[in-house]
Amino acid sequence: MKPDFKAMPLAELRDYVKERRNDDEATYELFVNRRDPNAKKYPAPLDEAGIKTMEEAFRRKIQGKPEL
Repeated sequence: MKPDFKAMPLAELRDYVKERRNDDEATYELFVNRRDPNAKKYPAPLDEAGIKTMEEAFRRKIQGKPEL
């Protein structure tokens, strides 16, 4: 019997998903239902310029530099 993912605390749900990566229901709860509504969104790049912009944003994030 699966646990109630909606009632599970976030930290516990993260640990559950780390141990059971193939559990689609738990993964969906973690990454879709509990996503941060204030998270910065990056639209899918439709052209080469968009791809370069996204790559630069990822590089800056990885290097710990502030966003533009």
